[in-house]
Order: sequence, then C-alpha cells, then structure tokens
Amino acid sequence: MATSYLLTGSYSSEQEPGIKLWEFEDGTGEMIELVGVPGIERPSFIAVHPNGTSFVATSEVGDGELVSYWIHSVSRKIMEINRQSSNGDHPAHVTIDETGRWLLSVTYSGATVNVHPLHSDGAIGELAHSVKHEGSGPNRERQDAAHPHSVIQMPGKNLFLVSDLGTDTISTYKMDSSNGKLTFQYKVQTEPGAGPRHLCFHPTKPLVYSLNEINSTLMVYRISQEGQLEFLQLLPLLPDSYKEPNTSAEVAVSSDGRFVYASNRGHDSIASFAIQDNGTLENLGLTGSGGEGPRHFAVIPGNNWMVVANENSHTLAALKMGHSGAPCTVEQIVQTTAPVCVKVIK
Repeated sequence: MATSYLLTGSYSSEQEPGIKLWEFEDGTGEMIELVGVPGIERPSFIAVHPNGTSFVATSEVGDGELVSYWIHSVSRKIMEINRQSSNGDHPAHVTIDETGRWLLSVTYSGATVNVHPLHSDGAIGELAHSVKHEGSGPNRERQDAAHPHSVIQMPGKNLFLVSDLGTDTISTYKMDSSNGKLTFQYKVQTEPGAGPRHLCFHPTKPLVYSLNEINSTLMVYRISQEGQLEFLQLLPLLPDSYKEPNTSAEVAVSSDGRFVYASNRGHDSIASFAIQDNGTLENLGLTGSGGEGPRHFAVIPGNNWMVVANENSHTLAALKMGHSGAPCTVEQIVQTTAPVCVKVIK
C-alpha cells in the first residue's frame, strides 16, 4: 500500500500544534497524525523545499514572520531552524523557487512582495529585495488597498506571477537569481471586483488557471515565454441558482494535465473541469468538500485522492476521485483545528 506524507497549516493559536505532519494511506484515504508543532501563531501557508526535508511557514498576523523548519527523515520530528520578519502585516503566501535558494512571500495587509535568500541549512536570510503594491478596487470592503495574495513561479523560468486581490491585477516579475532583485515585466487587469487570489500552471502547456475570490470565477490564460498573459476564457464557479455568500479559495491542476479543481467557501464545494486540447475548460460539476469553508486542498500524487482543508468545520477530508476526474465520495474525515493549507511532501 503506497503512503504519502502531508503537511498542514492552520489558523491556530501559538500554544496549539498549528503545523502537523500526516501519513496518508493511498489505499484507503486514512490520515494518521504523526507530529504537531506549536510555537507559531496562525501558521497559515506552507512552502515545501525541493529537497523535501525542509519547509517554510507564514505566521499570518500583524507584523508577521516567516519561519523555517527541518523534518528529520527517520524520526519524522520537526525542528525549527530560524525566523525572519515578513516585512509587512499578514503574510498570506510563500513560495520557494525551483533552485531552493530563494524564498518569495507576499503580505496581504502590508502590500509587499518580498525576497529572502535560503541558506544551505534551510535558514532564511535577511531581506534581499521588496516591492510594494499600490492601488484599490471597486469593492470598498475587500479592495480598500492593494492586497497581494500569492506569488507563484512560472515553471522553468525566473518569472513569478503575483495575484493582487485588492487591485484586480496579476503582475509578472523577473527575479535576478544572483541577488534576488525583482523587476516588473507585465500586468493584466481582471474584471473589476473579481479579486484574483491564487493561480496554477498547466504541467506541460503554456497555460495559467487563475481563481478570483470575490466574484467566484475562474480565468484561463495563455502565457508567453516572457511571462505575458493572454486571456482565453472566463467561467463561473457557482450555479446561477446559488445566491448565498461565497468566496472561492484554491485552484489546482492534476499532475497529468487533464483536470482543474477549485474550492468554494459558502457553497462548500469543489468545482471540477476537464481541460480541452486548446487549454480551455469544460465544467464537470460540483462536489461537496466534506466540511465547511474549504480554504485549501491538495491532489495526492497519482490523482486518485484530494485532501481538503475545511477551515470552518475544523476537518481534513479525503475525497476519492471518480472515473470522470471529479471527486465523488468523502472517504475519510479527521478533526484538526482550523486547517487552511495542505501540502504534499515530495
């Protein structure tokens, strides 16, 4: 029976084990908690190092921190390495570049995009470069200012896409791998009030799937080798009949490049789409997320399972994938405090 290992982040207190390591059984979907780590407040988002033995978590609070950890491969114990200031309030997302030498993060309330070096022992170095976003959007409650929500690397390139929920923009930055300096390249404007949050890349084609949090839509773009986005398609993530509040959260593409998934908080569902030959999407329908407030999820290698972090019901749910490519049944549910991020350790 194959086994995978998962890391989860949460909106827990500093006293609780907010970061947890899990064993996932691919045959049954069973999730076994191996260890929990306290000492960090609201460790919301996690980036796993390419080496698979270290990771960085954000402490998503005012004047937040970035915290690095090491996983002992035999004992499965997690040890803290060091901490650095996030250079802004509420660091919401972090990514480690493909070389493992640079850590990029965004602060939702601070409106900064930041670059820190990562040392060979996994420690986070002093801030190397920072860019501050400015602007606002038509939604006065959510778009009072710039709110960069994610920074994600274009595969094989020193290019990074930053989704800004507050300004309805996706910006492309080029990073100088010798010093970490970011240089602005391009910007695209989404629909007013859309609120771009997260995006993902197709594994083999020059395609980007971008999720809008506020208006619950999904956008498809073609991306050039230089990181310029060309709009292809806009799709709703909810049925027309649904009139209750909803915010969409996470988007991911299956490793075989056949399907795209997105989560809805409020409707509490996973939307599934089949990828056509030209990269556009065909709607496969909606499946219950196995809990309330699906803020994040991960597709397990092999594409047979999806693990959903249901923040509001304090549960992780293992959803079995059906023959159509969409999740069809909830096989396992475990309780854990306010989970908001699920990452597979490679």
